[in-house]
Amino acid sequence: MADHLPTETPAEVKSKELKALGFIIVLLFPILTISGIGAYGLIIWIIQAFAGVASH
Repeated sequence: MADHLPTETPAEVKSKELKALGFIIVLLFPILTISGIGAYGLIIWIIQAFAGVASH
């Protein structure tokens, strides 16, 4: 019994790759960046809340 895998044309593959790249650039990177900066700020805030502000 032969497995019949659907083949995609190069145009379809390129279209899917561009959509994936657009998703990564437009949504994923900004979300990760904002989350990372927010998490860093939260960590600093928690440290200052419990340990106090660092003295000079």
